[in-house]
Parts: sequence; C-alpha cells; structure tokens
Amino acid sequence: MALKIISVVLFTVFFSEAVTLMCYKCTTPVPYGTCTTTANCSQNEQCNSITNTTYHGTGSSNKMCSASCANRSVNVGMLSYTSQCCASDLCNNTADSSNGKMCYICIDTNCSTNRTLDCKGDEDKCITGTATLNGVNTTLKGCASKNFCDNYNVLVLNLIKIYNVSCHDAGLRNSAQSLTQGAMLLLVPILHMLFSICDLFYEVLL
Repeated sequence: MALKIISVVLFTVFFSEAVTLMCYKCTTPVPYGTCTTTANCSQNEQCNSITNTTYHGTGSSNKMCSASCANRSVNVGMLSYTSQCCASDLCNNTADSSNGKMCYICIDTNCSTNRTLDCKGDEDKCITGTATLNGVNTTLKGCASKNFCDNYNVLVLNLIKIYNVSCHDAGLRNSAQSLTQGAMLLLVPILHMLFSICDLFYEVLL
C-alpha cells in the first residue's frame, strides 16, 4: 500500500513538471524579435507577448508567463498594440500574419483617400473612434479584435478620453471622413501614451 502511495506521489510530481510551459520572458520592453531569455512557467500559466509597433515597423515587446492572459489587438496604421496568448513551448515569439480582412485607415492628412490596412491575427473588426487631447478631436480608424472593441475603456484607464467608438465586421466598413493635418500630428503622441499605459496596466495585473 505504501509503495502504491509513493508511486502516485512521484507520478504526480513528474507529471506536473511535464505539463508546465517554457516561454520567452522579457518583462522590460525590448526591440521586437530580440528577446531570447526563457523561463519555466507555473501551472495554469500561458505564454504572453505584448507588442507595440510604430508605423515605420519599429516596436518593442514584453514577453512573460501569465495566468490572466487575454488576446486583444488594435492597429491604426502608425501604431498598433497586440497582446497574444498561447499554450505551447516558446510560442510567444511569433508575429500575427494577415487574415485576409481589410479596413479603412487615416494615414495622411485626411481620411478621404480610401487607404486600407490589412488586418492580422484575430483582428476581425473595423474600428472608428475619436480621441481628444487638449480639446482637439482626432479620428482613429483601423483594425481591431472583438476583445479590444468590447474592453477598450479598460485599456484607456480614463487617462485619455476616447469616445464614439464603433466596431463593425471587417470588410471596409469604417468609411472614410476628413481629418486635419494638425489633428493627425497629435494622434502619434496620444496613441504612444495610450499603449505605454497598456503595458503598465498589464504589468501591474501580471
């Protein structure tokens, strides 16, 4: 009987070790694709990657083990924010690929040029919204995941006012409208601040 108990205990210990994941872990933001540090996660944790990318393709990412991971993504062309969760060893070091959907985007001095953006990963919504900074309204357009659309107030944390947000199934549903050059220039610092806040929010939660 004692032998059976010992066998069960040993099996449980070794099985528990076997089912934990190994993930890339860089809790301080590093340039995308440069995180090489790995860590063994605890039970019930997934691999998580949080990435901020600029219009010119440069960006930074945080990678970690997470027990409260959530997939969410938004891309307005010049800046994007993505949180990816996965459940296989070292899976949090890959980028989402295009999913075949497209949305209109504001990319130059106005939104009337019918420029489009390829959506990626689980971005299955076209998003339109307004951000306000110092009394100036700035239009946001691009791709977003359903989870982002449902929870955008959580990401803003009431520090940046974003309102009139609407999300539609991706397929060029966020039609174009004019945008002044001054408002467009203000969009970059607004969103940079927003996504920096997102990183801090997730670090606090994790």
